[in-house]
Amino acid sequence: MRRDRLIRHHLRERFVVTLNSGESFEGLLLEADEKTLHLVEAHALDGKSRVPVDGALFLPRAQVSYLQKPGGPQ
Repeated sequence: MRRDRLIRHHLRERFVVTLNSGESFEGLLLEADEKTLHLVEAHALDGKSRVPVDGALFLPRAQVSYLQKPGGPQ
């Protein structure tokens, strides 16, 4: 669990999560464990459009390429 210390320090903050497939999602990181990221208030990002995700989003960490904290006004 040591490797999760950094992620757990940033719970309840907004992130853009990009998957290995190139798909991206933006949302509030509610929980994280060694296998899964749990986002709420999430949107699928497709170019310039943001499509709301219905319900919570659970992403397998093995499929996550990287996480990014959005900059600019929130």
